[in-house]
Amino acid sequence: MNIEKELLEDRQAKLTVTYTPEEFEGFKRRAAKKISKNAKIPGFRPGKAPYQVVVNHYGEGAILQEAIDILLDDDYAKMLDEVEIEPSGPGNLETIESYDPPTLVFKVPLEPEIDLGEYREIRKEYALEAFDEKQVDEFIDNIRRNSATIVPAERAAKEGDLVYFNLSGEFLNPQEGEDAAITDKTPQQVVIPEKGDNSKDEWPFPGFAKKLKGVKAGDVKEIQHTYPKSFEDEDFKGKTALFTVDVQSVKELELPEFDEDFVQTLGNYESPEDFRTKIEEHLREEHKTSYENNYFDELLKVITENAEMTYPPQMLEHEEEHVLEDIKSRVQNQNMDFETYLKLRNMEEKAFIEKEVRPAARERLERTLIVDKLIEAEGLKLNQEMLKASINEVMTEVIYSGNLEEMQKQMGKDEFSRAISMEGVQRTMNSQLQERLKLIATGQPIPEDDTEPTEGEIADEVELDEIEAVVTEAEAELEISEDTAETGDGPDEAVLIEEETESAEIEDSDKDDD
Repeated sequence: MNIEKELLEDRQAKLTVTYTPEEFEGFKRRAAKKISKNAKIPGFRPGKAPYQVVVNHYGEGAILQEAIDILLDDDYAKMLDEVEIEPSGPGNLETIESYDPPTLVFKVPLEPEIDLGEYREIRKEYALEAFDEKQVDEFIDNIRRNSATIVPAERAAKEGDLVYFNLSGEFLNPQEGEDAAITDKTPQQVVIPEKGDNSKDEWPFPGFAKKLKGVKAGDVKEIQHTYPKSFEDEDFKGKTALFTVDVQSVKELELPEFDEDFVQTLGNYESPEDFRTKIEEHLREEHKTSYENNYFDELLKVITENAEMTYPPQMLEHEEEHVLEDIKSRVQNQNMDFETYLKLRNMEEKAFIEKEVRPAARERLERTLIVDKLIEAEGLKLNQEMLKASINEVMTEVIYSGNLEEMQKQMGKDEFSRAISMEGVQRTMNSQLQERLKLIATGQPIPEDDTEPTEGEIADEVELDEIEAVVTEAEAELEISEDTAETGDGPDEAVLIEEETESAEIEDSDKDDD
């Protein structure tokens, strides 16, 4: 076997592998034997037909194809060892230049090549803004609003009222071939926010609900809005839309008193002050986490822009597949098939992949590569205590999502534990990297005991059975706490993540009221 190796510019190795007739003859003999074992040849027991009889019966082509399959199974790993290649993924058999004896041409993806540049010279001020305690009042008001009694209001809508309406919308002056429709007589409900309350995530645009102030049941109101060119949704950027609001009813929300009886319906809180304290702790932590995530993302963006990296095309193709599957899964969860989704977007799948999937995949891949390289460069080692906390955090999210049993059933107990473990490891390493980059960007000293990485080491290896033990322990503890919450003997953590004004409870209460 003779191998010619050529390193390509896109982090692939091109291998041209040539066998001698004598080397390939052995594979042909094995191929004939295998074929004769799996097929009936008159006059011979399985696997006992002579070579030439098999050739006469099935043809030279079948022998050659089977021989090459056996050759690939046997020799591919040996080829990589001989030319000292450590692939980053499966290689591709590009062409077979000749068959007997064979000359095979492979392309093998290599590990990415990444130069982080002078990332330790990057500086960025860490300036966490003071927490606004008004957020606590707003959170409590939202909780009270979700438990409000809904009564008809025979008057014009004002701040704090719940308005039910059918919404239609279309783009004005659509381009040729563009679908103008946005929505058609879709039932909606919104609470008109108090003065000063704003939501960036409001649909169909921020500030929409405030425009309903003064409407009455039976009114039809038209609202025109031009979306800024910086709007997040590509379909709306810079476009002008006309929305028609057909008001069905206006309801007043009678909020419960924020007293001891009310907070005890939310969990085992000693008093309204106790509830407020715990909510404030949660929101303060959320405020800090949100800032630090944005701070981390901005640092990574700068590091990525300054870095030089080359990776094989197979890596991007693989990431594209993951992104596309994620999109299809989300579309399916919205009770829509992917083909319908593309029609609504007025896009062919090829164009959709080119314009939206590939850029998202490239950004996600390069971020992952940069993060892994930074962890390696900084020699960060997995903190076991942080790992346990991360796994508990993941398990809490899964349990409160209500999907625990379904996920375990679909994935199996072992695979579920492994998935939770890997997510815990990823979160832990990201947290450690965040803290390290914060030290670097603010010019603080770097701990010397962690700065020298072991060659080839990215993180300490963690035995799977040890991690699975942590998962099992966390699952048991959280199931106990969940049972406690259901009996009212402990705080209901679900309250800490309940921030939506227009909850299902409002809708259900309205049905009861009607």
